[in-house]
Amino acid sequence: MKVLRVRIMKHCLLLILILAGLFRVLPASASVCEEWNVLQREVREGTIGREEATKKIVALDGRLREEYSGKIGRAPLRFPVKGYGPEIIGGRDGSGYRPEGYNFYDGNRHGGHPAHDLFIRDTEGNGLDASTGKPAEIVSFTGGVVIAVNPSWEYPSAVRGGIYLWIYNPADTRYYYYAHLAKALVAPGDVVQAGDTIALLGMTGKNAWPKRSATHMHFMCLSFDKGRMTPRDTYRELLKSLSVTE
Repeated sequence: MKVLRVRIMKHCLLLILILAGLFRVLPASASVCEEWNVLQREVREGTIGREEATKKIVALDGRLREEYSGKIGRAPLRFPVKGYGPEIIGGRDGSGYRPEGYNFYDGNRHGGHPAHDLFIRDTEGNGLDASTGKPAEIVSFTGGVVIAVNPSWEYPSAVRGGIYLWIYNPADTRYYYYAHLAKALVAPGDVVQAGDTIALLGMTGKNAWPKRSATHMHFMCLSFDKGRMTPRDTYRELLKSLSVTE
């Protein structure tokens, strides 16, 4: 009889745990970030029309501002690659930034290069920092909330950014994109401050994977701009940002 009661109690406990999992409600903040995560994946894969995607972006931006305005601390900008500074920005005087032909809603088929590539010292061409023998740490340029993460990438996937993440800053309604990572250390809904470690750099992505491509992070900023998602040149801001060394 005692054994029977124990078995019944175990089954009841198991049932409670299952029901708790089925009816668990995510907080509103996690929900809006997960929705943005799903939307950017649909845009990337071209499975959603431009007009519908724009309407969703506008609605989600409003919800993000409502949820996070006033909750993200203001701090000096931090250079996105730990242990480095503006000297590793590709091109001459920011010439790597070429926004012509870019449209966010073109997804993985977009043109242009509305970003700055930040090249680390990788003498072996293995994706590791030559001075430490480890992947370089990527830190958040500003405070914000993580709204999307592509957590994995394997060759020969055509996804251009490889492993990447998006961070939204409600103070300036800007979206920051960090691509060609080895590993994302954050998830949608995580709130970060400027200088927080968010990822490890790698060589993932269609054009970053080949050995001819030097190890770098693709860093892009888009302004909400009433849903147009307009590229913004962060070169001057990168020059003024503070290096993170510890």
